[in-house]
Amino acid sequence: MVKSVNYNDIDSLVGQEVGVSDWVVVDQDRVNKFADATGDHQWIHVDVEKAKQFMGGTIAHGYLTLSLIPY
Repeated sequence: MVKSVNYNDIDSLVGQEVGVSDWVVVDQDRVNKFADATGDHQWIHVDVEKAKQFMGGTIAHGYLTLSLIPY
């Protein structure tokens, strides 16, 4: 565990693990539920087949990823 560091000394943390947590599963069901909750049904998040053609699969919402920080 990293001790508290003053913002001015943040560079001292380069190369160190900070805020490590257990893995969190972000599967398509979670992405779809987030899309329903936010109304963001953009195809890159919810259209599995189309996303596979262009990117190899869907991409989780940025805000979904940020919402997992407390984990």
